[in-house]
Amino acid sequence: MALARVVTIATICLLNGPEYENRDYVLTQLAQCPPEAQLIVLPHMPFLSFETATAEIDLKAFAGFAGKRGAYLALSMTEKDGADIYFTAVLLAPSGEIVGRYRKAHALMDDNISIGDELPVFDTAFGPIGLTIGSDFYFPEVYEVLRMEGADIITWHHYPEGLRDHSGWDPLLTARCADSHVHIVAAMYADEHTYLTHNYAARRQGAALGRSMILNRVGTPVADTGYEDGIAMATVNLDKRKKNFAGPHLRTENVFLVINHGDRKALAPIAEPYRPPELPTYHKRKCRLAVGHFDRSQIWRDGKVPETMLRIIDMAAEVKPDLLLLSEQSCHAADETTKRVMATVGEKAAAMNCYIAIGGIGNYGHNSVCHAWDRTGKLVYGQPLYWSRGFEKFEVFDADFGRVASHTCGDLYTQLFDRVLALKGAEIILDPSQMSGPDGRYNETMLRARAVDNAAWVACAHWTTSDPSLRSVIVDPYGQVVAASGFNREHVIYYDINLDEKRVYYSGLLQEQAEHAEEGMGVYAFGTMPEQQTGWREVLFAARRPELYGIIPTVNEVILRYRPEE
Repeated sequence: MALARVVTIATICLLNGPEYENRDYVLTQLAQCPPEAQLIVLPHMPFLSFETATAEIDLKAFAGFAGKRGAYLALSMTEKDGADIYFTAVLLAPSGEIVGRYRKAHALMDDNISIGDELPVFDTAFGPIGLTIGSDFYFPEVYEVLRMEGADIITWHHYPEGLRDHSGWDPLLTARCADSHVHIVAAMYADEHTYLTHNYAARRQGAALGRSMILNRVGTPVADTGYEDGIAMATVNLDKRKKNFAGPHLRTENVFLVINHGDRKALAPIAEPYRPPELPTYHKRKCRLAVGHFDRSQIWRDGKVPETMLRIIDMAAEVKPDLLLLSEQSCHAADETTKRVMATVGEKAAAMNCYIAIGGIGNYGHNSVCHAWDRTGKLVYGQPLYWSRGFEKFEVFDADFGRVASHTCGDLYTQLFDRVLALKGAEIILDPSQMSGPDGRYNETMLRARAVDNAAWVACAHWTTSDPSLRSVIVDPYGQVVAASGFNREHVIYYDINLDEKRVYYSGLLQEQAEHAEEGMGVYAFGTMPEQQTGWREVLFAARRPELYGIIPTVNEVILRYRPEE
């Protein structure tokens, strides 16, 4: 029997500030690392640099530390190669030799660097490691490539951004781990002062987060420095799994996750050159988005008229929605009663002058399809459940206010499903669900991550259950829940959205700055406040590198690890 791969990992959180941006301070903090650490991770340190041609000499102090400790050391700094400037992560071996280098392969508007052309994974004594730097975190494609290349651990070397907005990081960290089935080691900076978020109007950039952490394969922090500098350390077993209860459907992670069994062809747009989708001229851009919520015992089944569901639709009519979502049902369009009910839904859509989307209606050779009726009662959309068998193309549709698409239930755990929908222009992503996932809170976290990743609105319709955390929700493009159902209630939630209000981001340099002070709120002003701008999705998608993502729409040995043999 092969020995389990057990490794002790340490991640260091440095203090943020000009007086700490020097090699001596970093080496002093590094020396505090407990001697039992086998992998040590430092944050991104753009204030330190090495020359490509003299890397071994320039990195001698760090290589010496790795050799003395007999540990792997992962660090990130500025690399100078002639006229080119890179942000480069370096992995040093316990011998002090360079195992490999990763030049940051994605750059956003303020990075002002040359970029590399590879997403490499490096072998170590305990398993392959992938390295990421700074804004790589905002590209889920990077993590999918690294996991498909075999990474068991992925490091994230970060340096504080101009505006310290960490509001979406918790769901993204969870999703990066769960999607990639890897441990993530995040190395950060902390502020000398108590943690406080940013305030753009007051020109305060906020504090660095702290929280260098080690997260397990489902995104749970197993070691965390908290909101301060220091060292977080944990011993992890890279091979440990839970006992499987689901036969051929592997359920061996710490929490219940759904694994995609499809051929992944529908993910092809991820690796294709990106062209902004052509959108029609919409009649309007404001939309009242509604979600119906009722008990699973009233699910729509063949041969039975779903009286509760129809009553919920009538209840929704009172709030005059533009789009109404209901959860995943369990019926088939071939059934005569189901056909009649589908016709009734179309009639109600026309009477309400509303789009209605309902999941879980078997059709087109699939057992579960999300159907959508338009304001005239006509069926205009049908997207099957993907994870269980796959199909070749994801679809979107245009309502008269914007572009809409769906995934269903366990499709939430196909990492790049929603990315493809967003690349196709989807502004609202619907999730009719029977709740796949460990609990309502984890499911909500994953929904929030999909919204953050794609700057999209996400609406999910669940059933009521005994789990108080399981709610039907509407999530905004910042990953924040703006409407949620009540516990064990049959009702309709709704939220008014304006699709012309694009998600903001911060870049450049604001002309008017607040003065930095040594006390009071001025300690959170650094004189480098970036300017608030709109259109984050467009900026993010323009910075993608599809030429590096060719492995994603394929099935390789890593993908097959999580699938039944038959």
